[in-house]
Amino acid sequence: MMMQLYSLLAMLFILSGCGVQKRVVSPVRTVHPITSRAPVPDNSIKKHYLSAVNRMRSETRQCGNRIYRSAKPLRWNESLYKAAYEHSKDMAQCSHFSHNGSGTQSDRTAKVQNLQRCSTFVNRIEHNGYLGHLGVSENIAYGATSVEGVMQQWISSEGHCRNIMNPKYTEFGMAQVRSQNGVTYWTQNFGTRQ
Repeated sequence: MMMQLYSLLAMLFILSGCGVQKRVVSPVRTVHPITSRAPVPDNSIKKHYLSAVNRMRSETRQCGNRIYRSAKPLRWNESLYKAAYEHSKDMAQCSHFSHNGSGTQSDRTAKVQNLQRCSTFVNRIEHNGYLGHLGVSENIAYGATSVEGVMQQWISSEGHCRNIMNPKYTEFGMAQVRSQNGVTYWTQNFGTRQ
């Protein structure tokens, strides 16, 4: 029982540190977009993901010490989805939980772009064709077994909540991949173009 409690506390600690944002005008360097081999998501899945995130954005929320008024609904973006799928798959295949890629064969962006290091979420987003952006961010999670469950984890965490509620973001992609041992890894990507 104590071990389960420590595991839960460790997971909450890890999740509370996530929710990365980066505001950049892209690209600064030459990027050769080559989209990932992501399965085409069923329209009902896209609608379910969009409905879940837009439901969160439709209400005024407090993220840490900041109040966010309701924000306009996000639109689905295939490039952001493909980057999210690539990262969820990499994390699931390597039992790796970080905003950086694993640095292994499954870190596709690092491999294809020959980065000589692990990929970052900005690398993956640009690699999958989301260029000319004014800002992007990423939320990651693991363990939740439903969209509602992972959204509740994210909205309860200050950094993740800020990404979800940020009114500057207009586009969104989200994916989940289950590892061989049954753990589900989730990634959300948000963006705004010029």
